[in-house]
Amino acid sequence: MGDGTRTIARVALICTAGLALASCTFLDMSFGLRQPPAPVDRTVETRSIFSMPRVRIPGFAGNAPTMPAAELQCRAQLKRMGVQFTDIAPIRDSAACYIDHPVKVSTLARGVALTPAATLNCQAALAAAQWLQETGGRAARTRYLSGIAEVRQISSYSCRRIRGSGTWSEHSKGNALDIGAFKLKNGRVIDVAKPGLFAFRERGFLRSVRAAACDDFTTVLGPGSDRDHADHFHFDLKQRSSGYRHCD
Repeated sequence: MGDGTRTIARVALICTAGLALASCTFLDMSFGLRQPPAPVDRTVETRSIFSMPRVRIPGFAGNAPTMPAAELQCRAQLKRMGVQFTDIAPIRDSAACYIDHPVKVSTLARGVALTPAATLNCQAALAAAQWLQETGGRAARTRYLSGIAEVRQISSYSCRRIRGSGTWSEHSKGNALDIGAFKLKNGRVIDVAKPGLFAFRERGFLRSVRAAACDDFTTVLGPGSDRDHADHFHFDLKQRSSGYRHCD
């Protein structure tokens, strides 16, 4: 066989093989005998490796704003003093009635309940605790040889004006606390309402705790101040430009 004949044979063989390969590929694609591998979705792998679950971190975008440093310090002081309290949701009843960072206080010292629990701003809660711990307990032990077991309050946060006035009460900002009675550990209850003529110990105790409140609060009212305060103490932290403390 000549060189030309062998060359033609090789070309024919190559063409035949090419046609056979084309036929197999056609059959695979047409009849599903062997499907080509599906392309890999790299985006899925990327998400599973590099994507992290979202974590809500206080103070970052999408979360509630961080509590101011003064509020955090106030709460730290309350805890050191043994005051039991709970942070509650901000109060916004109106433009005049609100507390941005309220607390619900259930004790004013270790073993001294505040009933019912009072809703206050933290600064008012701290002033009440300092007053009770620095003065109230000592006055009770001096006169009754017994500590205070419970302070009974009759008003804390309340969206209202001062009676007969257009001025909003300090209660509307959780800045005031009204106290109606004290219960001692020996079971004795002392009402703030003006005691009888010969109730010397009661009068002495109430006079002591009322006078001492002027060290912690800027307003102190009670029996004898006016008819609205004839049966309770009113303590608040009203800020006056003159710095004056109203203790009546």
